Formats: sequence, structure tokens, C-alpha cells
Amino acid sequence: MRGCPRLALLCALPWLLLAASPGHPAKSPRQPPAPRRDPLDPARGADFDRVYSGVVNLSTENIYSFNYTSQPGQVTAVRVYVNSSSENLNYPVLVVVRQQKEVLSWQVPLLFQGLYQRSYNYQEVSRTLCPSEATNETGPLEQLIFVDVASMAPLGAQYKLLVTKLKHFQLRTNVAFHFTASPSQPQYFLYKFPKDVDSVVIKVVSEMAYPCSVVSVQNIMCPVYDLDHDVEFNGVYQSMTKKAAITLQVRHCFCGHCCQ
Repeated sequence: MRGCPRLALLCALPWLLLAASPGHPAKSPRQPPAPRRDPLDPARGADFDRVYSGVVNLSTENIYSFNYTSQPGQVTAVRVYVNSSSENLNYPVLVVVRQQKEVLSWQVPLLFQGLYQRSYNYQEVSRTLCPSEATNETGPLEQLIFVDVASMAPLGAQYKLLVTKLKHFQLRTNVAFHFTASPSQPQYFLYKFPKDVDSVVIKVVSEMAYPCSVVSVQNIMCPVYDLDHDVEFNGVYQSMTKKAAITLQVRHCFCGHCCQ
């Protein structure tokens, strides 16, 4: 984010969910056709809250463009959801999300290593993009997001794409907030310290005792580490089954605010 961030992030990640997926001149080798976009899918002007379906293969990729305006003092969080019926790990659907300063990518199915060397494939993946905050100095900012969906599958791989703006992204003090998360669909949220509050306790309660979940507190900066293999890289974290609590003090946070 530009300037001095004034927000804190809360990230909760259930780690290991048990659910789940002679004489002729030599010819140069034939080059594969360059990828092209499906004319039925838009390269620009895609809409939020609309489900897009498509098929991608070795020669076809689809690019979607989303734009919105962020206002000073307002943080807009965008979440990208992709699922695919393909279970072929050799030819997954590849998703690349490009923002002004960030690139986020993953594949579907998404593979996680669980307990006892077991692996789990998830055919539904959703990620929250690192938001950009407009300031009074910058004024309103036009935000542009490109979502590139591709695959090397010779016969094609089907997918569905949904991009939404999160309605409930900022947490409030003493107000309970309900959400769901999984290894392939982690969640994080913003928290801003009130002027008269120096310390808070973040409590997370789960109705189900998963093998392992993680609550992480991170400074407000991009990228946000929200997957099982990188959640330890920034801030502090705590593993949990059904309950977890972390004390957060404003003096430990960047510019008086931090993320978890």
C-alpha cells in the first residue's frame, strides 16, 4: 500500500483439512501455435459477481479484466474464485492474477501435503488479492486487475471463474465475525485500531476440530502469506484445533497498526 498503512490484517488458515484433489533438406521442428484468446470470452470489461465458464488448452487462454475505483480512506478487497472439474495434476488450470504492483498465481487442482505424507487435491481455490489503499494525497485511484486462465492440456480443461468485492473485510472491536476457510480457500481481514485502544485480543473459535488450523498476525504489506507453506514467513502465528487467542498491541504494529 502507498504511504503509511493504518490497518491490521487477520488471517485464519485451516492447514490440513481431511476433505477433500536421403536427399531432402532438413526441416525445422514445427512450433506449437501461439496461445490465443477465446473470442467468446472478454479480454476487457468483465463484471464482478458474474460467473464465467470456459475451456482452455495448449493453444487457447482466456484473459479477463476487472476495474474499480478506490476512494481515500476506503479499502476495497477483491476475491478470485476458480474451480475446475479436471483432476489431472499433469495438466492443471493455471491462474495468474496481475495487479499494479502484485502478481498472484496458483493452479487448479491445488495440491497440499497433509498428515502422514498424505496428499489432498482441491478443485476449488479462492484467494483474496492484496488491496491498494487510496490516500488524500493520491485521491481516487483507478484499479485494474487482469485474470489470465490457461492450461497446457491438449484436449482442454474446463473452469469457472468468479471475482467479487468483499462486503465484510474490515473487522470491528467487540463484534463477532463468522467466516469459513480451508487450505485452498484461506481468508484474511483488516483491523484498524481505534484511537483509544492500545491492545486487543484476537480470538478464533471453530465448531469443528480440524487436524490443524493456523491464525496468523502480519504487518499490513503485500504480499500476504496465507498458504500452509508460507504462513510462517511473516509476523506471528498460532496453530489451533478449536480455539486460539493472540494478544496484539498497537506499538508492535507498523505505523501504529498491524496485521495478523
